[in-house]
Amino acid sequence: MSDNPILNIVDLSVIDTLNQHPLINHLSMAIYPHRSLAIVGESGSGKSLLAKAIVGLLPSSLSAQGDIFFHDKRLSDLSAKQWQQMRGRKISLVVQNAMSAFDPLMTIGHQFDETLNTHFSLSVVQRQQRIMASLDKVKLLQVHNLLNSYPHQLSGGQLQRVMIAIALALEPDIIIADEPTTALDAITQFEVMQAFTALIDENKATLIFITHDLGLVKGIADDIAVMKNGEIIEFNNKAALLSAPKHPYTQFLLATRQKLTERFDKIRGNHVIKC
Repeated sequence: MSDNPILNIVDLSVIDTLNQHPLINHLSMAIYPHRSLAIVGESGSGKSLLAKAIVGLLPSSLSAQGDIFFHDKRLSDLSAKQWQQMRGRKISLVVQNAMSAFDPLMTIGHQFDETLNTHFSLSVVQRQQRIMASLDKVKLLQVHNLLNSYPHQLSGGQLQRVMIAIALALEPDIIIADEPTTALDAITQFEVMQAFTALIDENKATLIFITHDLGLVKGIADDIAVMKNGEIIEFNNKAALLSAPKHPYTQFLLATRQKLTERFDKIRGNHVIKC
């Protein structure tokens, strides 16, 4: 592990300006290069707000206090133009609802090419080569038809993989994936998680994976942070947290997951016997 964090969050609070209620409350956390961090918590715990705060996309009704440093650079000091250059290229966000990330009036190929043209000085041929290589790595088929399609013509799984392919092509230092598999079926979830694993392995990127499902991140996380009511209540490496959780809420999440797994195994076993 590097001695210096790639992302250092110091005493971060996110305040609802209408009622001055803190939605994230004095959160501090250091994230180190080339590691995969899972942030786990129930809906409303502040996970997605944390992701938006990191990439500077909080809505105008919310204000951030405290500091976020990327490679020791204070993100709050960035101008709008600097944020545009940073977002996507250095810190990439993959959102839960992939449809909302694309312009419905432009083809996938046009949007992919425009993104690369914004961040790189590449020829048309070089951009096309990078697009095709990235789509191949996330196992998308019939890519020529896909690139000529509009977002509404693709499935949720295809759109998620396109978003991962764009992140791959941009080669960011940090990828933040905010519940990217929630709306997908189990098979597509597995394939998308495989794509993320390949992405961080090949690019030596740092991954922040946000989810409500502890079981989902067992195969991808190096470290796990458990979030509740806008605070990190437990942070540890995966092996230690899963084998000996200290906080009662973490223990509850693991016990609930175990019960669901046992119930599923029982149902599956009964089904096999009946067949």
